Amino acid sequence: MARKAKDTPHLRLRIDATLLARLEKSAEKNERTLTGEITHRLEASFKRDDIHGHLDAQAQAFTERVLEALRPIKAAQ
Repeated sequence: MARKAKDTPHLRLRIDATLLARLEKSAEKNERTLTGEITHRLEASFKRDDIHGHLDAQAQAFTERVLEALRPIKAAQ
């Protein structure tokens, strides 16, 4: 559930004019406020980070299982 405006922290920042223009164009296209567009994009980037972290952990676990399975074969050589 979204917080009420009075409960939401405010953030002041400087941003390159070109990036701001891209954000504004994207916000209009997606029918969001500028704040909504920035928030949406930040949340999406964190979700991607979470997915990448999960995939990295799964890849590491898979690699360890494969190496463990190959250990007896290497020992027999």
